[in-house]
Amino acid sequence: MPKPSLHIPILYGSQTGNSQSCAESLAESLPTTLHKSFSSSAIKITSTAKDLDDFLESDRADWPRLVVIICSSYGVGQAPLGCWKFRDLCDAILENDDSSADTRLVGLKYAMLGLGDSKYSTFFLNPTALDTALSKAGAERIGSLGKADASGVGDKVQSKVMEEWCENIIPEIVRVVKAFLEESEDEKKLIEETLMKAKEQTCSLCAKLFEDWDENYKKADETKTMNNLFLPILALIVAILIALFMNKLT
Repeated sequence: MPKPSLHIPILYGSQTGNSQSCAESLAESLPTTLHKSFSSSAIKITSTAKDLDDFLESDRADWPRLVVIICSSYGVGQAPLGCWKFRDLCDAILENDDSSADTRLVGLKYAMLGLGDSKYSTFFLNPTALDTALSKAGAERIGSLGKADASGVGDKVQSKVMEEWCENIIPEIVRVVKAFLEESEDEKKLIEETLMKAKEQTCSLCAKLFEDWDENYKKADETKTMNNLFLPILALIVAILIALFMNKLT
């Protein structure tokens, strides 16, 4: 029986690079850190950093069991680069009065670290909007909502808060992984089906919000198809050249 695997994406929105740098660092260290609690022979854990909009567009909102979100505010509480469409999605969830939408993201667990600057009254508005929307849609946050303030001093210096949050979230992630390993096959299948439904409902809402949604998907699909065809085509060309060369020799 193959060992179970768990992928934990670290999703970010970043204007100045701080959120992206933190996300990439956490994605690089997370598998090694978690394998201190779980044998690599018992479970394969992987992690990658990706901006929130790419997750929506390239991955088609393929929700896993757990995501970690690291995102700042920009301007007057607006979304930073890489989070524009994700913020629009969250705003649409918050503005929707349909109670059925409250189960859109059931089955998803997330951790969130927000960045901002308290010199501005709206410094934490974007992370708050994301957190509130995900919660409203039925997702479950693990750990505390991190608040890293660019104007923080002493123990509240932004870099120190970010570092401490990344350390403190590990035990929460460990609990999620442990629960995953203890699930029966039927429980795993049920959660996978629930997350597939979350993906479908998220994509359905995105199609209503973004005029270029289907076009972007088509482009991404075409790129993926070309990448999949590249190696076979290259192998065929090499085979033909070898055959031509052998014919010349004979």
